[in-house]
Amino acid sequence: MQNAVWFRETLEFARTLHHGQVDKAGAPYWKHLERVAHRLIERFPDATKAQIQAALLHDAIEDAGVSADDLRGAGIEEEAIAAIQLVSRNLDPDGTYLDWIGRIAASGNVTAIRVKLADNLDNSDPARVAVLPAGPRMVAEKYAPARAILERAILEQAP
Repeated sequence: MQNAVWFRETLEFARTLHHGQVDKAGAPYWKHLERVAHRLIERFPDATKAQIQAALLHDAIEDAGVSADDLRGAGIEEEAIAAIQLVSRNLDPDGTYLDWIGRIAASGNVTAIRVKLADNLDNSDPARVAVLPAGPRMVAEKYAPARAILERAILEQAP
């Protein structure tokens, strides 16, 4: 990564925002955010700074209660903020999960689509799902159709 300083600063900001939060397996929540960013970079080696910022902060509005203005004040790029808003379910709660995924895909916002795909990949990772109680394991099954929608949207964005 060309500029590891901003990556570390953004990750630290995300850690602060999600301080004390844990995922369904009881691990510190920020680790999910870091994995999503790494999945994004692995899947999309051409990922931009804004895309990586959005991956690290994709749950900031939904789960940490910050606003777009808070993110601006922290120096987050506008492209990242727009994507974070698109992937914040609480800002667009109508319909089913797949309806919402469809709206992200239809938005044409490459950053949001890539980030949501990376998030989906982490949430459905077999190693991660294996440590979840039986109930949340079944939740992982919802991610396959969503991943197909997002993958199709990425293909449609390709030159």
